Amino acid sequence: MQQAAIDLLGKADLITPMALRVAATLKLVDHLEAGVTDLPGLARVTRSHERPLGKVLDHLVSLGVVERAGERYRVSALGAPLSSRCDHLGVRPMLDVEHLIGKAELAMVDLLHTVRTGAAAYEERGVTLWEDLNAAGGGAPGMDAFKRTAALFDAEAIAEQFDWSQVRDVVDVGGNSGAVAISLLEAHPHLTAAVFDLPCFGPAAREAVERARLADRCEVISGSFFDGLPPGRDVYLLSAILADWSDEDAVRILRQCRRAAGPTGVVLLAEVHLRADHPDPVHRTAAALRIEASMGHPDRTPADLAELAARAGLRVTWEGRHTPVRSLLALRAETEHR
Repeated sequence: MQQAAIDLLGKADLITPMALRVAATLKLVDHLEAGVTDLPGLARVTRSHERPLGKVLDHLVSLGVVERAGERYRVSALGAPLSSRCDHLGVRPMLDVEHLIGKAELAMVDLLHTVRTGAAAYEERGVTLWEDLNAAGGGAPGMDAFKRTAALFDAEAIAEQFDWSQVRDVVDVGGNSGAVAISLLEAHPHLTAAVFDLPCFGPAAREAVERARLADRCEVISGSFFDGLPPGRDVYLLSAILADWSDEDAVRILRQCRRAAGPTGVVLLAEVHLRADHPDPVHRTAAALRIEASMGHPDRTPADLAELAARAGLRVTWEGRHTPVRSLLALRAETEHR
C-alpha cells in the first residue's frame, strides 16, 4: 500500500511539468545555446530570481533535460526540442505558458471545471479562449501559429461536396485567417466571399487574402457572430465553429445566421467531430480528456446538430457525406418560425 501511494503521487506530480514549462517560457535552452551557461547569467537574461531558478535547473539536470559541468550548464539531447529552433515540433510552444497554445494546454489544470459544468476548462479563468485572443489584439505569442489551424479536419470536403454552382457569395462565419474561404474561392472562381471574425484575426486574414491574390473577390469584416452578421448573402458557412460552444450559445450563433440569411439564404454547417484515436489506452484516454476540456462539444452527432438548428428556426435541406471528422448540413429558415 505504501508503494502504491508513492507511485500514485508520482503520477500526480506537478513539479516536473511546471519546471519544464518554466524552462520553455524563459527560453532557457535558447540562452544556453547562445552561450549564457552559468546561473547568474541565466538569471540576468531571463530576468529571474537566481535562487529558485537554480532549483529549477537542478531539477532539469536530474531529469536529463540539462547537463551540468561545474558551474556551467549545457543542453542535453533530451532537452534540445525546447529550443526555439525546434518550434516546428510543437514542444516548446505547448509548454510555454505565455504562448497561446501553452496557455490553452495549461488550462487542463482546471479539468474539474469541465467535469462539473461540461464547459471548456479555459473558461474557469472567467473568459473564453476567444475573448482572451481578441483582448490580445493579435500580438500574443503564438497568435500566428493559432491562426494556421483553421483549415484542418477535412475542410476540403466543404469545397468538394456542396453544390456551389448557383452560389454567388459566401460569408465564412468565424473564418479565422481566411484559409477556408481562400480554398473555396480557388476551387470555385465564380464565387466572392467575406471572412467574418473577431478583430484580432483581421490582419492575418487580409494578409492571407492578398497573398493569394484574391483581394478583389474576398473582403474581411470584423465583428462578433453574437452581435449580428452582414445580411443578404447566399451562404453563411460555419466551419468548425459550434464545437467550441454550449448548446445555448450554438443556438444563438445559428439564429444570427438565420436572420442574416433571410428566407432565401443557406446556412452551411460544416462541423467537426473530434475523437481520440491511439493504440495505447493511456495516450488515448489522455487525448480524449484534452479534447473534452478544450472544446465545449467536440463530438455532436449530425442528429444533435439538426436539433440545435431546429431550435434556431432552421431545417436541414441537404446532408453531405460524412468524413471521419467532419459532417456537412445545409440549413434553411423555417418559413413559419417567428
